[in-house]
Amino acid sequence: MYFCFNSISMKYIIHTIVTLFLISCNTTSTKDKSTYFGGEIVNPKDSFVVLLKDDKIIDTLQLDKQNRFISNYKNLDEGLYTFKHGIEFQYVYIEPKDSILLRLNSWDFDESIVFSGNGGSKNEFLINLFLQNEKEEKAMYQYFSLNETDFTAKIDSLMTEREAIYEEFSKAEDNVSSGFKKLTKSAIHFPLYRLKEIYPYFHKKALNLDKFPVLNEDFYNYRKDIDFNQADLISFYPYQNYVVSYLYNLSYDLIEKDSTKNNLTMNILNAIDENIQLDEFKNTLLKRVVVNDFLKSESSCTIHEPTLKLFLEKCTNEEYKTQVKNLVNDSKAVENSKPLISFNIQSSTKELVDINTVIKGKNAVIYFWTTEFMSTEYLVNRIKYLKNKYPDILFIGINMQTTFREIKTEPHLKKLDIQQQYKLPKTSAAYSFLTSYYPRVIIVGDDGIVKNGFTYLDSKKLNSELTKLELN
Repeated sequence: MYFCFNSISMKYIIHTIVTLFLISCNTTSTKDKSTYFGGEIVNPKDSFVVLLKDDKIIDTLQLDKQNRFISNYKNLDEGLYTFKHGIEFQYVYIEPKDSILLRLNSWDFDESIVFSGNGGSKNEFLINLFLQNEKEEKAMYQYFSLNETDFTAKIDSLMTEREAIYEEFSKAEDNVSSGFKKLTKSAIHFPLYRLKEIYPYFHKKALNLDKFPVLNEDFYNYRKDIDFNQADLISFYPYQNYVVSYLYNLSYDLIEKDSTKNNLTMNILNAIDENIQLDEFKNTLLKRVVVNDFLKSESSCTIHEPTLKLFLEKCTNEEYKTQVKNLVNDSKAVENSKPLISFNIQSSTKELVDINTVIKGKNAVIYFWTTEFMSTEYLVNRIKYLKNKYPDILFIGINMQTTFREIKTEPHLKKLDIQQQYKLPKTSAAYSFLTSYYPRVIIVGDDGIVKNGFTYLDSKKLNSELTKLELN
């Protein structure tokens, strides 16, 4: 294959069983102009795969007894699609007359994906590009201490390298469409542009500076060629992440220049309103920023009232507004410095118990979790780390989605202590503060009093709070 990474060389093996599966399903003549999309899921999490375009469901494809799926489409437009299985998703670029097959193992979703068939090579190229972007972005953080000239040289070097690899691919590949060229250029450029947008913040942090660096005018020359309202890219994360980083950069810069504009989130919400015209994209970004503000708030999660008011004024998506309101109401439903309310939970043996009975007389962390918002690998590693660091604290997991069977069999989840894992019965009073369905952590002292009614596993303040809990 044209985009060669040693760590994922197995991606270049065309899976014979899946290929035969397509042949067996395609009984039409060679003149068939249909577009096919299918494949095989190893260790499936669900009984189906969902195909989406711009977050709208196009088709739901059921797995057969061999965990395979396939469907054909007469009038599928060219473009970027998303396929989703369980909580995981990935992109697939589809053109008319493609016969794209994939094979993946749900236990190692991205790294295990293999594409084959007509249209498979371009998707092999894309997935490898995404994985390389992730790897290189992590590596680039060590260079934020460089001055702008040296940092720009690093970025330019990566840009030149990636563009050369793309040119090699396009020469070897017949009939690369203009749409795929645009998408590939976006996948190459936007992650690198994003690194330049976040450079001032991380450069200041790396060198412990008082102010953001003063940059030459040509540092952001690429901005003049960027359209912040590209409808065909709004669901593409490299593009979306770049736009968010650009808006954050503008907002930090505003704080530097105007002392009255010192609320970062308010600045960003206004910047979104001023720079983004596409309603769908604007609403997505508004929600993303305000939820991030909620999670990054001091200690116990909450939303600054003027921030919430501004979000509700600017957002035109009623579903998003309801979700954010629910999140705010959920955060208020469990009050700090008061006894934890009673609610029933269900053990792996289907026994119903009261949460206060389970944690009685113990310092406890109650974490509600769902793999819709976090990977199983992250969840397990985070809980393992916290339990080792705070052995005198009881960690109780309450899952809002996964079955006990999955906890016992899924490679990561089965490492959790099943004796400390519970589910919520349908009548549990806990649903009164879980209307947003968002994962949350409740910290309770050995006196039964809530110390923090809403934080989360990834909070930077969680460690200090747990250390304080152990010392009291």
